[in-house]
Amino acid sequence: MIRVLIVDDHQVVLDGIQSMLEQEKDIFITGKLMNGPDALEFLKNSPVDVSLIDINMPGMDGIELCKAIQKKHPDIKVLALTTFNEVSFITNMMKSGASGYLLKNTTKEELITAIKTIQKGEQYLAREVQEKLISTSFGKKDTAFIPKLTRREKEVLKLILEEFTTKEIAEKLFISNATVETHRLHLLNKLGVRNTAGLVKVAIEKGLV
Repeated sequence: MIRVLIVDDHQVVLDGIQSMLEQEKDIFITGKLMNGPDALEFLKNSPVDVSLIDINMPGMDGIELCKAIQKKHPDIKVLALTTFNEVSFITNMMKSGASGYLLKNTTKEELITAIKTIQKGEQYLAREVQEKLISTSFGKKDTAFIPKLTRREKEVLKLILEEFTTKEIAEKLFISNATVETHRLHLLNKLGVRNTAGLVKVAIEKGLV
């Protein structure tokens, strides 16, 4: 029996995944949670074999959650289940310890196959994900992708582009310096860049502000 935890900030997605898996005799849904902190708290006392994780979640995103799970519970296999097929998300999730990457348009059969595959210690990447990685390795640019930013991320990005410091951004938005830095890290991850200069360049190219 493979014990599965589902983490997604949309109840309809949680219910939909459960309905896809609940008739599978080899899989047991041990929990459905809507954010990373609750998932980490749940894992303290509840055994899980595979965790299905969305990437775009408020507070703690899927990449951060994957890192935390691998650090605290290295035996748990992580399967990303998301709408994002942009290379930076794929590579960041896999570097963070994920064993597989699926898109939310997956079929029931593929989802079950992916769960069973990574439970055995192997990797599983959706065909679209494989093609995306292959095309990038041959130098094709993924210029069409426009990442989904939260309202707060857009506000922080706009102020970064206007050259405000972390402290100034925090004061303007009435949030802490640490929260500003968290939003900055999320923006770096979503835009697939390493520093503020790259952030500015990509934001302008994609017309995000």
